[in-house]
Amino acid sequence: MAMQALYLADGTPTSKDTIRRAVAAHRAVIRWAHGNWHNIASLHIYNDAETAAYEADRNTIGQCYSMWEESWSELASTVGQAIRAAAGLLKVS
Repeated sequence: MAMQALYLADGTPTSKDTIRRAVAAHRAVIRWAHGNWHNIASLHIYNDAETAAYEADRNTIGQCYSMWEESWSELASTVGQAIRAAAGLLKVS
């Protein structure tokens, strides 16, 4: 089985090593949104933990015209979670 390509939310290719370092430094943020009948996640990596903590508090649930525009965020809790988000495989039905 081929390894799944890893991308940040802005489309920038990334690596497992970069993700591991970002999670350890509290710079990796999972951003959730509605899509394709699932809640799906993308990965953001910030330059510092302070910015990541600020971004992890971002939540637009109930503030949008349509639920399809809503998003909410959290600091990545594990490397595995962050890697699955970068691969487009982190979903909740």
